[in-house]
Amino acid sequence: MKTLILTAAVIMTAGCTKTTVVQSRYIILPDTQNSQCRYTWQHGDYWEFLAWALLDDVPAADVLAITAGYLPEVLPAPGTEILIPLSEDLEQAAVNRMDAARLVRAATELRETDRDGCMQLLRQAEEKDPSWSVPIADITVLLLEDGKTDQALELLDPMCHKNIPALILAGIDWRNGNTEGALRHLSEAMATNNPRPEVLAATGIALAVTGEREQAGNNIRQLLEDPDAPSELRVLVMRYALMLADSP
Repeated sequence: MKTLILTAAVIMTAGCTKTTVVQSRYIILPDTQNSQCRYTWQHGDYWEFLAWALLDDVPAADVLAITAGYLPEVLPAPGTEILIPLSEDLEQAAVNRMDAARLVRAATELRETDRDGCMQLLRQAEEKDPSWSVPIADITVLLLEDGKTDQALELLDPMCHKNIPALILAGIDWRNGNTEGALRHLSEAMATNNPRPEVLAATGIALAVTGEREQAGNNIRQLLEDPDAPSELRVLVMRYALMLADSP
């Protein structure tokens, strides 16, 4: 049973895909002269990719395109300078984030065929943008798969206030029998207006197992009501919902 919560914790971070999101959200500012950030379009860019990396919000891709002056189905030519609705002070940060995002994307392609190469690219992404939790979370998953839990904990500790690192730390604590620590980290991961589906799943399962049925039911119901929640998480929490219904 304890291994299931760890599975829920890493299910969305085990692949460095465009569905993985960062938790340190940038704010889209009004379209004024002082709130536009220049960005040079690169080969392989697309609006969802920018929305994922820069805004932590893939569904905002269409809005991002429109505010940059493009129809969502139109991609600027590589080398084109566009204006995106971020503060101009974030221009270099945006460049660093996109460079890191390309490294994460390249690492994804090596995930199954070249783990050393994948790790190297993720380390480069971490160096390019140390504040971004995505490469750190993906490095952590590789370390956990290799049994290097101590290294994973050391890497995650500075980012434990962020959503995904907190979730992975909760999985580690749960697996090690530290229920109190796991619940504390899950509480940290839930500290957002819109908790990610995997956070709801892991928290719901943990609370169900520890006897907090009412709160667990609220989390599970919130996940099941999310039309965008991954089907594998829906199945996982449904199993626990049925277990709750059948138990005295």
